[in-house]
Amino acid sequence: MAAGDTEPRRTPADIEAEINREQRRLAETIDELVVQAKPANIARRQINRVKEKGGRLVDEARALVIGGGAVRVESHLVEPREGSILLKGDDEVVTTYQSRGRLPPEAMILAVGVGAVIAVGVVALIVRRRRA
Repeated sequence: MAAGDTEPRRTPADIEAEINREQRRLAETIDELVVQAKPANIARRQINRVKEKGGRLVDEARALVIGGGAVRVESHLVEPREGSILLKGDDEVVTTYQSRGRLPPEAMILAVGVGAVIAVGVVALIVRRRRA
């Protein structure tokens, strides 16, 4: 040891062992990235995301129409854990819901009226296209 050195010198075997550990760690990280980047896995994540968002929209629509259930109040992104690997679009969203009371009768009548107008319009459009 030199006069200014306070740490013991590393042997070539120690350095080689450290290099091997780092190579294994990097290989595991690359394997994880390969699995996450497979088109089938990306598609599966996107399908699950669409199902989740669609389910939320259906729940919110149902809550607006029948007056029960819950309505989304607020959503925010959750920061990933330190050292985690996220691909674009893999953000985690936390949503807060609030239960609703029943809608007033006027809102129900309006919703039924709008639905009836839309249904009549669709039927008229179909009949018109068949005649043409």
